[in-house]
Amino acid sequence: MNLRKKLTMHFLSHFIFLLVVMIGLIIIALITLSFIISQSEMKSDFSRTSKEYMEHAIEIKGQDVRINQEVKNSVKKHAGWLQVVNRDGSVIGQYNTPPELPDSYTFLDIPSLENKTYRMKYWKMLNDHVVIYGEKVRSNEIKKGLTKIDNFPEISKEVQDYLVQHNAWMQTYNSEGELIKSYFAPETLHYSVNELMDIKEEAWNSKYDLSFYRPDNSTRLYVIGTKNTYYSPDEITDGMINRSFIKGFLIVSTVLIIFITVLGLWYGKKFGVPLLYMMKWINDMSDGKYVSPLNKKGVNPLQNKTGVLHKRYAFFKDVVYSLEKLTSTLKKNEQIQQKMDKTREEWITGLSHDLKTPISSIYGYSTLLASDSYTWSQSEMNEFGEIIQEKSHYMSELIEDLNLTYRLKNDALPLHKERIDVISFLQKWLTQYQSSDKPILLETVHQAVHLDLDPKWFTRIMNNLVVNSIKHNPIGTIIKIRVQKSEDSITISVEDNGVGIDSESIQNLFNRYYRGGNTKDSDNGSGLGMAIAHQLVSAHGGKVEVISKLNNGTTIRLIFPNEPNGKDDQIHPKAL
Repeated sequence: MNLRKKLTMHFLSHFIFLLVVMIGLIIIALITLSFIISQSEMKSDFSRTSKEYMEHAIEIKGQDVRINQEVKNSVKKHAGWLQVVNRDGSVIGQYNTPPELPDSYTFLDIPSLENKTYRMKYWKMLNDHVVIYGEKVRSNEIKKGLTKIDNFPEISKEVQDYLVQHNAWMQTYNSEGELIKSYFAPETLHYSVNELMDIKEEAWNSKYDLSFYRPDNSTRLYVIGTKNTYYSPDEITDGMINRSFIKGFLIVSTVLIIFITVLGLWYGKKFGVPLLYMMKWINDMSDGKYVSPLNKKGVNPLQNKTGVLHKRYAFFKDVVYSLEKLTSTLKKNEQIQQKMDKTREEWITGLSHDLKTPISSIYGYSTLLASDSYTWSQSEMNEFGEIIQEKSHYMSELIEDLNLTYRLKNDALPLHKERIDVISFLQKWLTQYQSSDKPILLETVHQAVHLDLDPKWFTRIMNNLVVNSIKHNPIGTIIKIRVQKSEDSITISVEDNGVGIDSESIQNLFNRYYRGGNTKDSDNGSGLGMAIAHQLVSAHGGKVEVISKLNNGTTIRLIFPNEPNGKDDQIHPKAL
């Protein structure tokens, strides 16, 4: 996977992960807020607790019931009680339950219980379990006490003393809703029908706990009231809920800010540090520093203590390896360039010497011939002329070699290819090199091998290779020219059993500025022969391979593509 896809997948996966985490945190925040709100409602009025909170706070497993401590505290605070009833009506769990409550219920028990003594709330739980919550209605208890007084609802002194004793009051309304009498009630207190209905529905919103008494066939309604100990108006509860919401929001926001900050620092460390390091690395390379940068401690931060790539840079390992390869290549190229510059300078020095020597000879002999102080014989003048001609020819060849190598370098040399038989061509060409001190042999199993070559330049290739072998090897060296053919290629090898070539010379053998011999000796040539041979082979679509070891001889292979042209190449019965 390339870096672009890797970065895309990495950031996409991190974005999805971040999105999932954010959604998870929001969900957790909403659930937490709902529980906080439910707790706030429960603390203000237990009957307003949500079913979801009750399912969380009361754990029911078979006949085993566990009630959350928060629920117990709130029930006790409101002087209430709690029972858990299964589908059969049996009580399987309870808390703060008065002794008069039953252990099981029938269809008629709960309504009658609510009407007589308690204000009750029901929650239907999972598996048809029901949670019952009850609070004593104090006004009902006062009403019970009043009804036991003789002649009630006549307001006797005993009734008035009872009301004062229990910090209660009573009002009498007619059928029109008009206030007729008021005993110990606040002066401005006067209820309408709608207000009484609202208090019946939402008792927590009323400052007073009310009970109602109407004698049979009476047109009077007696409202008995006392302080509502469960008074928790909506505005107070809403304020508590709002405060809880703000508290929860601040907590969630803080968590999100911390999470995003930590994530940002982590991203900066994971991506920023490696990117800054690699930018510095690239900048150093642009300044010619071909080494990986070190940190302030002088240590390479790319590697850990075991020498393995540090995990911080593992994501960018492809980039790091590419930078390491680029650094190594640039450093190597710089070294090669420095070496080539040095070699070129040495070559120019040698070439200048090679040109200066024949020029000095030409200048010297021409000066002698032009001098009037001495009369030269015809034979002496002929000798001087031959020397001048030889040196001029050498200089001409040297200049021609320079011209040829630059033409080859710029692909400006036209080739006139012909379909020739390499075997017969080499047999004729070898006649000029037969020598008893360094014999040259042609070996092949083929009678004819055809190639598309330029005869002139192919001759130049072979001359350069053989002359190089003859020049750099001692007398007695055997030189073999071997021709081999396969389905894909034709190989012409020049082999000798001479002194061999060292590894440095092999690397520079086809360098235009390299000369293996002593540059002070003009017979060593221009140093362009092997470079020209290599360029000519490349121009013919071939390649050159060199195999050599010191004191084990040298093999130079010219490999050309085999492109049959309708002529059959025959196999020779024996080597030539």
